[in-house]
Amino acid sequence: MTAINLKAEIREAGKKISEELKKIPAVVYGPKVENQNILIDSREFEKSLQEAGESTLVDLTVGEGSPIKVLIHDLQKDPVSGKFIHVDFYQLDMSKKTKVDVELRFIGAEEVMKITGGEISESVDKLEVECLPKDLVKEIEVDLSVLKNIGEVIYAKDIKLPQGLQLVSDPELPVASLQAIIEEKIETTAPEAEAPAPLTEKEAKAKEAEETTETTKE
Repeated sequence: MTAINLKAEIREAGKKISEELKKIPAVVYGPKVENQNILIDSREFEKSLQEAGESTLVDLTVGEGSPIKVLIHDLQKDPVSGKFIHVDFYQLDMSKKTKVDVELRFIGAEEVMKITGGEISESVDKLEVECLPKDLVKEIEVDLSVLKNIGEVIYAKDIKLPQGLQLVSDPELPVASLQAIIEEKIETTAPEAEAPAPLTEKEAKAKEAEETTETTKE
């Protein structure tokens, strides 16, 4: 995989960040390293995030320093504008294993549904794994073509992990399943009969007279 590079500059304490500069405040931290406050270009960061996700190494260069290996560890967005307002970068010890959640990418769903007439239900979208930093991947493929019959389930233990990754999530965790399509029945309720309109005084008297006449005839 091509290296993902991102440049940053040191953020001066107390200095106000102008929105016009399109910079995002961030921090770098990790084991045996001092926290470092930095600024990153918003466009460059979004590009790196799209390429790396949150489980792939990024080569971060701060100022004139040498690149360091980091993970995009935490993101904060403005709830109104949706723009990133802060980012945490975690600097890894390349000699030690790390635990990370990796996105799942499901493949073959359309073909399975076409053949079986069922529908795919995805239970989770990430799995926790452990590996050395050099073995980190952006995503893990889940081949849905193994689902042949309604009711079959793919568990975490069934997924073939890329080399170097060890499963941390519960092996019995359901990941995806093939379900029957349930058709919804729309029940129609017959309209209630409308109550007859009340009789006018004239109509009431005429009805009363009619009933009296019928009684007399009997």
